[in-house]
Amino acid sequence: MTSNNTNQKMAKKFRLSSQLAPHLVIFQLWLIFASASPAKKGWIVRRDVEELIETTNEFEQPKEQKVENALPRIYFMEIVSDIRLRYASTKVTSKVANPADKAQEATFHVVLPDTAFISSFLMEIDGKVYKASVKEKEEAQTDYQNAVDAGLSAAQVTANARDANQFTVSVNVEPQAKMLFNLTYEELLTRRRGIYEQAIHVSPGSVVPQMSVRVNIFETLPINKITVPQLRGNDIEQNQDLSENEVAKIIRTNETVVSVVYEPTETQQIQSSKDGLQGQFVVQYDVDRSSIEKKGGEIHVVDGYFVHFFAPTTLPALPKHVIFVLDTSGSMAGTRIEQTKQAMNSILDQLREDDLFSVVEFSTGVAEWDLRKPYKGLEPYYYNVPSEDTTEVPQTNVTELEENFGLFDDIFAYPVTERSIKRAKEFVNTMDVTSSTNINDALLLALKNSQSVQSRLRLTPIIIFLTDGEPTSGVVDKTEILANVRKGNSDDVVSIFSLAFGTGTDYDFLTKISSQNRGFARKIYEAADATLQLKGFFDEVASPLLNNVRFVYNKDGPVHDVTETNVPNFFKGTEFVVAGRIDSDSKLSASITGTGASGSFLFPDIRPVIDDYILLPNPNNSVVETVPAKKSFSLEKIWAYMTIQDMLKKRQIVDDAKAIAEFNGKALNLSLTYGFVTPLTSLVVVKPNSTPAATDVRPADGGSSGFHSAGIFAAALPDYQLGAIPPYLVPESLPLEESTSGFENEEWFSTTEAELTTESTSLLQYNASPFSADEWINNFEHNATHVKMPTNNDTLELLWQDELPDTGYGSCYAYGVHNIVCKSIWKCSHFMPESRPYAGPFLNADSACVIENKYVGICCHLGSTLSDPVFPDTTLTSEYVTDIALIGDDVVLTSDLVVKS
Repeated sequence: MTSNNTNQKMAKKFRLSSQLAPHLVIFQLWLIFASASPAKKGWIVRRDVEELIETTNEFEQPKEQKVENALPRIYFMEIVSDIRLRYASTKVTSKVANPADKAQEATFHVVLPDTAFISSFLMEIDGKVYKASVKEKEEAQTDYQNAVDAGLSAAQVTANARDANQFTVSVNVEPQAKMLFNLTYEELLTRRRGIYEQAIHVSPGSVVPQMSVRVNIFETLPINKITVPQLRGNDIEQNQDLSENEVAKIIRTNETVVSVVYEPTETQQIQSSKDGLQGQFVVQYDVDRSSIEKKGGEIHVVDGYFVHFFAPTTLPALPKHVIFVLDTSGSMAGTRIEQTKQAMNSILDQLREDDLFSVVEFSTGVAEWDLRKPYKGLEPYYYNVPSEDTTEVPQTNVTELEENFGLFDDIFAYPVTERSIKRAKEFVNTMDVTSSTNINDALLLALKNSQSVQSRLRLTPIIIFLTDGEPTSGVVDKTEILANVRKGNSDDVVSIFSLAFGTGTDYDFLTKISSQNRGFARKIYEAADATLQLKGFFDEVASPLLNNVRFVYNKDGPVHDVTETNVPNFFKGTEFVVAGRIDSDSKLSASITGTGASGSFLFPDIRPVIDDYILLPNPNNSVVETVPAKKSFSLEKIWAYMTIQDMLKKRQIVDDAKAIAEFNGKALNLSLTYGFVTPLTSLVVVKPNSTPAATDVRPADGGSSGFHSAGIFAAALPDYQLGAIPPYLVPESLPLEESTSGFENEEWFSTTEAELTTESTSLLQYNASPFSADEWINNFEHNATHVKMPTNNDTLELLWQDELPDTGYGSCYAYGVHNIVCKSIWKCSHFMPESRPYAGPFLNADSACVIENKYVGICCHLGSTLSDPVFPDTTLTSEYVTDIALIGDDVVLTSDLVVKS
């Protein structure tokens, strides 16, 4: 950096180059349809331009808007979700009209649950249907690598939605033409806190003339609960505003079949807001299990496949020992620690009288809370709090503080009494933040605490582990931490539930900790309702009903490919589901064993229920018909979906490479067989008329997960003329290449090869700028060790000291420029303005990147620019493809064209 202007520019949020704005005409219609699972789902339609006023005809425009300036508009939206035995198949349909006299680009954008698999995508243009296909990820990836290496960049839209992924594809809409998008995704609904929930995000950004959402629920047990609350915002937990949605209609065909129809008029949409509907359309339901409560659950068998739903509702809760492991490191400062305190005050009130509780606090140091003594905070370090300022709880009766709370005070485990809860709340309210993050020692101390209690009293041991960062103190190698925790829990009796607070955590790492230790991980989003999220999570695990549950079918007889049959803990309000295959000439029986509050638990002989009816909607989706059970719907898709999810989960638990390969292989084969887009497959769209696409799947929760979480961004470009850009350099934000049927701009095809070469050479001239770490760091709030870097909806605290070697930590990109890598700010002499890392959290600071999830870095230019065409020895074909790509919980950005010699 050589000037204050340059410094200020680097601290600003990433945006298009000022050179680009006068010349680039962007027509982008954001169509966002989604379902954020299981509680955040839906579609959104948005424009980054002034909205059109309400009209009744798809081509009708406001009088003051000229036809040549009219934007594409959505005149029809329909979402139909058919839920059969809790398995939801959701079809999103959108129709778009382009009223202008020139071609314009439309982007179809879907936010879908992170547990859902896309099973179909098609576009209909001029009466022709273009259907996507599913390929193995590595096979599809090979075709794209050359284009990725060329530094191509496309605009990205991000819609914040929790627990969700995104799908995007862009196409050209001809003048005065219409087109249709259709996408289907499938998932098994999860029962939480006693309900199933389907939520559809409805925030169009404008009034839509024809819009409807329909949810059809088909069950074999009576549907005894059905609620449709008011539209809710994305940042409100599901236990909030449950007042009735007066616009939605609940239609009961019989006791097992219910449809919910939501068709807001244009007037009703305007009443919601001037920009139309904004919120999530939610349907919550449950079934009456009284007829099967003593029969061991609900088993269905159809055509050689079976599914078993188990959700007992009348069992008493088991007493538990809860160990709260709370992160009070420096990064928890501010809102996070305050929301944690609020949540803990509420959670402590939810403990039952027969429970025990302990608390382990950690930053650089770790300590168990001793309620018999005054609170002593952990050794201050990061926030420069003087060590002598240790805060003690105000005390009016020293004698009382020295009294025992119960029989296990010596091992720091306390009974649930009025006095112990009051004392614990005083400790909670006195917590302060300091220092680094010692995850290894905190978990090992919690496991030791649990073992001490288990040696004297048998309770259900549960660790609730809350952190907002990564290991930065003590043992920091994650593989070593995983091994240490497994060794500390060698008897495999303690369940660890990990809560990832904010976007600075390694969620994959926390997921693996929990998966290997009888638990699961959950994201806590940094928002106004974070306290409610924490409390809501505890509600889910507060009442264990059974331990070590095991399902056995036909006594290990003729059943095949059965999903997970062992459950460490079964909690009140949840449901466990098993699916498998059975020989067509065999009868199915099952047994369930486990440990409950009264001792051993057994259902010895469970038989399938009899399906009297198949549940099918008729073609107009308004009336449900019933057909004899002999034609019952297939359970095969449920089995395939559950088996894939089971394989993906099991690969997180094991460390053996051969076993992981076997799990991946089985999941891949099923994904290809059933056409599911999973972490191992890609959806390939060959778009009509050789138009380039821009499709990807990314996390939609605003978090990092290894990829950008920004709003909209594109590569910065110098001046150019549209007719002279080589086809392989066209970014998504440009008007797409026209087809041969009806597009006006024939100049696009008339550019000569010489002109292309000349313009591409000019287009790719970029200069790096001098960089000074000392000057740059002063643009941001920082102390002696950490700097606060803003993201889209969060702030990361990253190390900025000179501790890293002179090497690259991943690639960065800028339009048309190679040789950019993420490096330590102290090892870079020239940075590339308007560049971004290919992977990692998206920082709202120009050219900034994150190294090893804890250091701030800069996109450093290595000294050369690309001045030749990207593929000088390649003849381009007119085939463009896009890829939807996931690896684990991360997303691979692959939206490029295929180049063939």
